[in-house]
Amino acid sequence: MSFGHVFLFLPVVLGSGAAIWFTLPFEPSPVHFWFAGLLLAAACLAGRAGYQTLSVAAAIPGLLAGGMLLARFESDRLATIILDSPVTTSVTGVVERREAVGDQRWRYVLNILETSEPKLKRAPGRVTLIVRGKTDPLQTGAIVRGRARLTPPSGPALPGLSDFGFPAYFDGIGATGFFYGRPEILGAQEVKGVWQQAVQFAFALRSYVGDRIRQLNPGDEGAFAAAIVTDERRAISPPVVEALRASGLAHIVAISGLNMALAAGIFFVGLRTVLVMLPGVSAHVPVKKVSAFGALLMVTAYYCISGFGVSAERAYIMMAILLIAILFNRPSLSMYNIALAALVIIVLHPSSVMGASFQMSFAATAALLACYRLWADRSHEQDQALVPGISFRSLLSSASRLLAGTLMTSLIGGLATAVFSIAHFNQLTAYGLAANLATMPIISLIVMPFGLIGMLLMPFGFDQPFFMIMSLGLKLVIAVAMEVASWGGNTETGRAASWLLPVATAGLIIFSLLRTRLRWFGLFILVASVCVNASVERPRADLVIAEDGRMAALLSGTSASITTEKPSEFVFKQWKNALGLEEVVPPAVTSVDVGKRKAAPESKGSESGTVSGKTPRHALTSKEISIIDKALTIDKLQPLQMPRFSCVKNLICMGRSQSGVKIAIVSDMRLTGYACDRADLVIVSGSPFTQCRSGALLLTGAKLKQTGSIEMWFNGQPQSSSWTMKSALQSNKRPWQLHRLYDWRTDTFQPLDVKPSVEFGFSDNAE
Repeated sequence: MSFGHVFLFLPVVLGSGAAIWFTLPFEPSPVHFWFAGLLLAAACLAGRAGYQTLSVAAAIPGLLAGGMLLARFESDRLATIILDSPVTTSVTGVVERREAVGDQRWRYVLNILETSEPKLKRAPGRVTLIVRGKTDPLQTGAIVRGRARLTPPSGPALPGLSDFGFPAYFDGIGATGFFYGRPEILGAQEVKGVWQQAVQFAFALRSYVGDRIRQLNPGDEGAFAAAIVTDERRAISPPVVEALRASGLAHIVAISGLNMALAAGIFFVGLRTVLVMLPGVSAHVPVKKVSAFGALLMVTAYYCISGFGVSAERAYIMMAILLIAILFNRPSLSMYNIALAALVIIVLHPSSVMGASFQMSFAATAALLACYRLWADRSHEQDQALVPGISFRSLLSSASRLLAGTLMTSLIGGLATAVFSIAHFNQLTAYGLAANLATMPIISLIVMPFGLIGMLLMPFGFDQPFFMIMSLGLKLVIAVAMEVASWGGNTETGRAASWLLPVATAGLIIFSLLRTRLRWFGLFILVASVCVNASVERPRADLVIAEDGRMAALLSGTSASITTEKPSEFVFKQWKNALGLEEVVPPAVTSVDVGKRKAAPESKGSESGTVSGKTPRHALTSKEISIIDKALTIDKLQPLQMPRFSCVKNLICMGRSQSGVKIAIVSDMRLTGYACDRADLVIVSGSPFTQCRSGALLLTGAKLKQTGSIEMWFNGQPQSSSWTMKSALQSNKRPWQLHRLYDWRTDTFQPLDVKPSVEFGFSDNAE
């Protein structure tokens, strides 16, 4: 407090409160918020009376509860409706925005007006849909209708991983999918209100700018250039995107603090240089303030054509605060301005504190400022000894300091964000420093300056040569990314412990914000937490199950035996990074013809199943059952050094764990009873049964919808009562998970089932 640094901790405490609210498995009572108001009032009174310590002690819990209140308000304000289950339906909606997905394919954000065939009882308000095939783009504001496949956002691929329903909820997106063919254009929406017209104009301008850049420079270079200007990233080809990620250069693609700072800095320096060179201007005009105001207008325009993404908004707020500080004769680059930017963002979008983008951006900025402050204090005396005037020695000294500064900036930024890469993405980029050192001069001296000039000259039609030079620079960046990615520097760190992120973040905050020697204790906490997380070996599950019940994997060391020849790349890549898998064993697949007869209704159980109400009867003949039995031979299920699934294509997969537990994954629900008779664990996405009469454990799609993906430890026992389970979703009561309880048949929210660990006889104590 003696240093007046209390303000720096306001966004820390407020953001911590928001993070606590988002991670709780239940909705806190409003009483907590009234209590927060009383604490804050007490803090203010204590501060006015001169009791600073008491004021801070009362303010901390009050601000924590205030952050929770902000999070609750944002959640209630959005009230996004998320689709409960995949469906094919006809949708009518208004094109809000569009984005190129490469090779003349387009991704649209639609405001849904109506659904039909079937009419959804709980239709999402906004969806993202892709039009496949080469088609002309739909215009912003067009009313379209077409047959579409809609899918809700996926949950965590494993316990502890990202729930994609969370960002979808706070982005207002209730489903994703694609159109079957090109949708029919019904007309155009009449936009009322100045603000709505301005937003539609901004999105239309964004589409025009992106199309113009890609048209002038076809290929990945043009798509890359358009991404930097408009934040339309999906047009970049997957190999280039993967190379950028593997080399640690993916941050260049997004409109983030780096891009916004370079654009503002180049414009500020350029305008200031021009004004100074004009005779008499610098003597009568505050050149610095005029340049800052011009840069502020420029970054505002940049933000308006960026699509209003959260990362672009955060970068804009940070840069706007820095430029406004210049207008009021305040230090532009200070920890106070960074704290103020964080405070504004947390108040506007509390949910952003949970995202890797927010965390990594502010971590890198705060660490750089803290290290710069240390370096400035240390090098003050050395600066006094520099040789005055221009000489070879002074030029060499300046060049070496510039190189050292670039090296240290990349190193500090990489180290500060490493813990967040481990926690969110379960991997580290070993050669990211080399890639950033090679590309930063290209980005700073070629890409951003010529891109900025091209944007300024676009209204006059003189932009082509400048965007061509920008694309040549990006071609070099892509070449560097490809080369560095070929070195194989990506290191899978495995799933981080749940405590790593909060503990390491606390250490980084202490190091960055404190001015006393206690800062080094924060650095010790940061390094120690990463080392402990890397050294502690967590028990690996015997079986992992995807939330849709269609894919599972038996684990043995760093190998995984999966139930499908072509696993979902989206899910399996997360499994691979989180579990450190190195070998994938595909199933032994046999094709069997069992016909396509429709099942007849039957009110009684089938084989070992227990039925609730009328359900389809098993429609396979004894001959077909015999064929399936022969395809799933016992010797194929014997526990080998590495277990392997044996599958009958499109019907069933069976495997045996090393401890002897038999697992069946059923694709054809007619085989549910068959699987119950022959396995200890049966997994089926759609089942006529609620439980197996044989005693086998049955996991249905309805149960998996509530639990999410599952990890299982068999503990060397064939009885399910001795197994251990950890589910990805510990609660479905949060707004972004509530759709998992919705039943479209009855148009009601079903009561939450008993916790799976209790219902199935498991102990949910695996860490």
